[in-house]
This record gives sequence, C-alpha cells and structure tokens, in this order.
Amino acid sequence: MRKLFRASISKVYIAYLLLLTTFVIGTYSSYAYFTVNKEKKNAIKMVTGNLIGELKVDDVVSDKLVVNASETKTFKVELYNKNNRKARFNFYYKGSLPNNVEAGYVMEDGMNNMPKETGVNLTSNGTLGYFVRFQIKVVNNTSSSVTIPLGYEVGLDYNDLFLPNNCYLFEEAKIETKPAVETLLAEFTNPESTQDYNSNYNKQDKTAKENKMYVFNHTAGTQQSGWTPDELKSYRYIGADPNNYILFNEEMWRIIGIETVDDGTGKKEKRIKLIRDEPLNSLSNPTFISWDNKPSGTGSSNSNYGSSWWGDSRLMMVLNPGYETDSLLISGTKGSLYWNRQSGKCPYSGNNGTTDCDFTSTGLTSTAQGMIGDTKWYLGGLNWEEASVSEIYQKERGETAYGVNAIANTTRGISWTGKVGLMYPSDYGYATSGGSNMNRNICMTTANYDDYEVYGPYSWVIDEITDDCIRGDWLYKQEYYDEGYYEWFIAPFSVDSDYVVNLYSDGSLNYSGSYVNSLFARPVVYLTSDVKYQQGDGSQSNPFVFTK
Repeated sequence: MRKLFRASISKVYIAYLLLLTTFVIGTYSSYAYFTVNKEKKNAIKMVTGNLIGELKVDDVVSDKLVVNASETKTFKVELYNKNNRKARFNFYYKGSLPNNVEAGYVMEDGMNNMPKETGVNLTSNGTLGYFVRFQIKVVNNTSSSVTIPLGYEVGLDYNDLFLPNNCYLFEEAKIETKPAVETLLAEFTNPESTQDYNSNYNKQDKTAKENKMYVFNHTAGTQQSGWTPDELKSYRYIGADPNNYILFNEEMWRIIGIETVDDGTGKKEKRIKLIRDEPLNSLSNPTFISWDNKPSGTGSSNSNYGSSWWGDSRLMMVLNPGYETDSLLISGTKGSLYWNRQSGKCPYSGNNGTTDCDFTSTGLTSTAQGMIGDTKWYLGGLNWEEASVSEIYQKERGETAYGVNAIANTTRGISWTGKVGLMYPSDYGYATSGGSNMNRNICMTTANYDDYEVYGPYSWVIDEITDDCIRGDWLYKQEYYDEGYYEWFIAPFSVDSDYVVNLYSDGSLNYSGSYVNSLFARPVVYLTSDVKYQQGDGSQSNPFVFTK
C-alpha cells in the first residue's frame, strides 16, 4: 500500500511539472508573437528617400521676406507638401530679427494657425489639406532694407519635429489698428489752412501735396436740408495720378475721398468712397454694358430704350445684391451677377438685348461685401444749365429729375439706397488739379458749354490750353483709342426719360440713351465706418490695405 501511494505521488508531480512548463512556454510564445507582429506593423511605416516641401511668398517660390527701409509690408506665405504621402511640417525664420524690426503672423479669413514647433500634418500632394497659408506682417523701422530668411522642417507624420539652432517661430503680430477714416484724415489730408488746388503736382515727389486729400466745403443741395457745415465738408484726391491706390476685392481700386453719408435710415457718418480702377468687362463685347434697356411699361421705363432712374436700372441689378430673381429682369436671366461673383447675361442694346458677362474672377468676394455699407445715393438730374462743378454737386443732391418735378411719374424717385453705384459727374469735376496753362479754378468755373460749343458742362476742348483740365484729372482714363473711356455716371439727364449723363472719350460731359451699348461701367462703393487701416501709403507699389 505504501509503495503504491509513493508511485501515485510521483506521477502527479510529474504531471504538474508538465502542465506548468506548457503554460510558461505558451505564454512566452504568445508574447513573442505579439511583439514580432508589433514590430512588423511599425515596419510598414518605414519610408525611403527624402521628404520635400515648398515655400511660396506672394505666389512666387521663395524662402525670404524682403522689406524696404521704413516700410511696413504684409506677405502671403504658403507651405506645400510635395510628397505623395502625408508628412509633418513646421515653419520658422532663421536668425534673430534686427533691432527696430518686428515680424509676426496676422490671423484672417483663409489663413491658418501657425505651426507648432512639433509640426502639423499636411495631406499628400494635390489633395485637400496639402498646404497651409499664413499672413506675415513685417515692420521695418530702420534706414536700410531688411531680409528675413525662412525655413521649414519636414518629417514622418507620426514623429514630432524640432526647431534647428538659431531658428524661431513667428508669433502673432501685435497690430494696433485705427479706423481707416481716422487714419486717412490724420495722415493723408492737407491742412485746410494750406490749400493750393491750382498746381499739377508730380506724383513721384513723395512730399507733394497731390499725395494727400484736399478739403472741400460744399453748399447743400435741397436733399441735404439741415446738414451742418462739417457734414457738408468732403475730402478728395486731386491731380493726374495721386497716391490713392487701395488693394480691395483682391484687385486695384482707388479712393475718391471721404464724405458724409446717410445710410438710408437718417444716420450720417463720414465714410470712404472707392472706385474700381478699371471698368468691368463682358465676354462677347469685352468692354461695354448698357445702363438700362427695359421696354416701355416695365418699371420706370416709358420707352423701349430703358429708363434714366438708377433705382430700377438693369445695370444696378447686375451690381447689387437681392436681384437674383426680379420681375424687371429680362426673362430667363438673373441679376446680382457682379455681387455674387457669377456669370450670366447683362443688359446690352435696346429692348431687352443681352450680352454674355462673366464676373467669376472680378466680382465681389465675401470679404469685400462685408466692407461695403448701405448708402443713400442722390439722383437729382442735370440739364446743362449748370455753370460750375459746385452747381453740379448741388443739382445731383437736388430734387429735379425727369418724372419727379418735371413730369408726373410716381415710379421714379430722387434717391436710392443700396450698396454699389457709379461715380457722380461732380466726382469727376472735383478731381482735376488743372495745369500750368489752365489752372484748377478756371477748370471749375468755366463750364458753360455755350462758350465752347461742345456738349455738356465743363466740356474742356482738347487743345494745348484746356487739355490741362482733363490730363490733370485722375478719373479720366486715357487708355482707349488714344483717348479716354466712354463711361457711365449715376446721374440722370433731367429732361428726358431715358437719357443718362456720361463721360465722353475726349474728357467732356455728355449724355446718351441708357440703352447705348458702347460705354464702360466702373463700380463705386462706400466702405462701412468700422473698416480699419492696416498698411500702405496709397502709392501703386504700396497701396492702402484696409480690414475689418
């Protein structure tokens, strides 16, 4: 019995050892298998070859920011992933900034947060999210040009990056922004006590008075009853080519000046007035759009040649919001094309004629739309009895227009509230600086067309003397057939139902039927009062930049 008992214990012991050994080996095998698989999984992420990227500065491949002496400049910097796989990037500048030089990024719509030192992932080349865009502002308060070298690091998307020695991340720019109106009035306006309009200043001279606005004290039109002398005061750029350029809507516009504006509710404030530097284009006839061509009985039109009231003109409906569908449009067309940055049909010639027009690259961006305010546009008419620019200003803001005081027609008015208009005849008249043969004062007061036997007020005959009035006016665009543009104004001709004041190619004022298809249009807007000055001196190489 004792022998049997001993044998059984031995077998149990051996069985136990076998079981324990099997468990240990199995456990180790499972761990080893897991470890090998984990290493194999990581091995899939191994990349051969060099990862690359690309920097662009203002749409040009570059790795530096160059700023002239005493200049403030804002750059668009883009960093691209040029690989066919996801990769991680950071972005920096090399070396310390010189004394009296500041640089930082500006956050705005369409811009990205700055990369961290550890980097941000960009998707493979050509896919959504394969680049980042930054806006870098540099203020150079030194007497010499400054160059800031740029760099970036690139690595695998799952590995943190580090900055190389003596390289630094951009920090957010500490920008002190002032209202644009306040800035222009303080820094870009001539003192009233030193006004001298009768000189044709050289724009190349940065100290010339032409590069600032001039102060004008107007006499009220009847629609401005109760306005104070300060409200009637305006500030305007004059001369052949003043420094009034502004980068707006991703293209070049120019500042007409600053004047008091009624927003349509009775609220008045000083606002900046802009005009597009170049006219709008259409496709089939690449320069011209009719002012209006509604047939008789449609809206305010009582002829088949359109109406002279801007409030329901078809050009107005092309430029402004809210006319995507309207009973006054040509059947099968839509409005608000320029406002919505779209293509379609524009009015062209009489009785519902159309032409193709495409504003997909020239129409208003959402940023520009947000900077344009509602404005009460005065639609008093001219009738060629005016003898000076100041009288024209009053008539524009007066109460005489066809179908209002002249002939009963309740479909017309003497004002319109909206966002996009055209320039006034008085804007054109006030903008001249004259010249050495005919000074500005003569240009402003010798407007009687009977003396010159030419259509229209201040119809300056093109000769060696009166040519000064036109060549000294920056709103005259001498680029078409060696003359100027035929251009629409917003003002009606007060004694005809379908005639509108326009600018003739020789620089004189004229009038023509609203249906005419041989005139240009340049949009005019008033910015909201809360836009901020960001940079620029108004020169063509360093235009003003405003933001909200």
